Amino acid sequence: METYRFNALKMFLFFFLSIIYLETVFKIRMINFTLSFDFLHTVLFSLAYTFMFMFFLMFFQRKTVKRLSIFLIVFISFLYFNQDVYRSFMNGFYTFSSVGDAGRALSFVGDYFLSLRFGHLFYFIPGLSFYLLFRYKFLSFNIEYISIKMPLIVLLGSFLIFFFSLQLISDEENLEASGPTYTDLDLYQKLYDPQFVLKKFGLLTYTQRDFFNLFRPAVLTKEEHLTLLDSYFEQVAEEFPYQRNRFSDILENKNLILIMAESLDTYAINPELTPTLYDIRENYAYFENYYSPLYNRSTADSEFLTQTSIYPDKNVTLTWDAYSDNYFPFTLPRLFEKEGYSTYSFHNYTDYFYKRSVYHPKTLGYDEYYGSQELNLLNNPEDGSIIFNHEWQSDLELMKRSIPYFIEDDQFFVNMVTVSGHFNYGDNHEIAVQHIETVNQYEEDHGIELDEEMKYYLATSIELDLAVKYLMDTLEENNKLDDTAIIIYGDHYAYGLDEDTIWDYDGNPNYPYTEYEFKEDGNELELHNVPFMIYSNKYRLNNTDTYYTEYFSTIDILPTIANLFDLDLQYQYVFGQDAFSPLDYNNALGISATEPYLTNVIRYADMSFQNEDFLYNALQDSYTIYNEEFNSDYLLNLNDYFITEYIKSLNVLKYDYFRSLFPDTE
Repeated sequence: METYRFNALKMFLFFFLSIIYLETVFKIRMINFTLSFDFLHTVLFSLAYTFMFMFFLMFFQRKTVKRLSIFLIVFISFLYFNQDVYRSFMNGFYTFSSVGDAGRALSFVGDYFLSLRFGHLFYFIPGLSFYLLFRYKFLSFNIEYISIKMPLIVLLGSFLIFFFSLQLISDEENLEASGPTYTDLDLYQKLYDPQFVLKKFGLLTYTQRDFFNLFRPAVLTKEEHLTLLDSYFEQVAEEFPYQRNRFSDILENKNLILIMAESLDTYAINPELTPTLYDIRENYAYFENYYSPLYNRSTADSEFLTQTSIYPDKNVTLTWDAYSDNYFPFTLPRLFEKEGYSTYSFHNYTDYFYKRSVYHPKTLGYDEYYGSQELNLLNNPEDGSIIFNHEWQSDLELMKRSIPYFIEDDQFFVNMVTVSGHFNYGDNHEIAVQHIETVNQYEEDHGIELDEEMKYYLATSIELDLAVKYLMDTLEENNKLDDTAIIIYGDHYAYGLDEDTIWDYDGNPNYPYTEYEFKEDGNELELHNVPFMIYSNKYRLNNTDTYYTEYFSTIDILPTIANLFDLDLQYQYVFGQDAFSPLDYNNALGISATEPYLTNVIRYADMSFQNEDFLYNALQDSYTIYNEEFNSDYLLNLNDYFITEYIKSLNVLKYDYFRSLFPDTE
């Protein structure tokens, strides 16, 4: 009897300590872990899960216990390991709802292995320990129940600890807040911020909640949610009325070519390597505080933010797929179409990652969409086929083949999504190798030595620069340049480069033309600061300063364009703000008018936010205040407001709100 109990105790301790070890390693690597009260949640939940494991294991005889124990430790270790690696190149955590995306994920199998680091070996220590403890007979699998009441005792222990863990999750609201506030219990139940759930409760609890939320019934009906959305948008219209400003209508009646440039980052703009982009930055309009927050599906989600000014759903595989049948009345092409513009969208890659050929005309409302197949660059793969070697196409060729479709139109809005800047950066990159000698010569001329990946990245930027030059030259030849505005922005930072390489290059005075530091060194949120620039004779003629300090991000592009071009946008129905209109959160937060009057705020995928006056890092749960007029209570209220905003955006998608608002729409 004593031997049996000792065996069971040792097995229990092994699993419990293994889970705690894996949680600690994961938190240290993923979320800047520091020991705090939050870790108690993780410890207690881990204890409950260990009791549950033992409850099932102890029903079986020795050989079966051995097999099940091996399976459990391998499965748990791989769960932590795989989430770590997945985040390193997909910038998010996978969920049960993303299992359907496994086929596309296989196309990044090379990136998966390239993301492996020495630190990932720490996830295999429990498995190695299990082997050694078994081999040297410190563990025994002879733990089968010997009395009928034992399973009940173990199961009761699991339930009691789990129940106690739930009671420790705070449901205390912020009594100073005027609107809805969000507690730790809301976070546990709704998973509105996966990274914060991982920080508060651990990966096993995140996985458990993610699984059971697949079967969680809705608390409110669709009709009730639609009514709540009606009230929310009425409130937004009252609290944040659209305000005209010095830039309103400045580009009215001009054509627009909007270029979302793959991985265009601040340090890619160089007077020698990318002279056209450099000229636009220095002589027209460059927005030094533009940010492109990175969501799980990077380019696809940035495009969704730009075209709709609605947040992507972080709990589905791909927002475009999940909501392609929704009605979106306030997309960029539909707004321009109302003003009599013809609308086009072009992209020099296939439908492999998502079906732009369907979503752009059908969901967004473009008159025409031309992808790599329609432009005779590269055929779309057959449905279900997996691509392991992506042949990135030429941005210059994209321009050459696209321009004839719209150049003779009276008024046009053109959306272009480039691809030449896509990682991986090396001698197997089809576009980079065409320009690598130019970068080599640049190194030699300046007596510098660049990181190898940085060299090939800069080489891809040369292709984009040539494409923009060709576009501008062709517009001028056809007497359209003066009547056209060109907006160029990065879809996300160049995450194909190692972060240390970015910090080393950005703002380093040892490298020519990088003395100006756009990104604050070592601040991970600052990585998302990427170029946003506007070419237009209006800006050159009307402004002496070419650098603008307004804070805004991808979700703000649509309302900012609407303001510049005088488009008929009902601003309360989008979740971004015009970058040039100051925002007063005082009324929304229910605080006195003596509090500060805000400019725009950057909202990140992990619910962090910042502007020139403050920064809130959600993962670290820390506030940095640069302006003494602000305090932590104000930012706590603001945090609750932004959570509400995200949840309302999510409900707009889930319940196809705009179709109910405009019921006559087909």
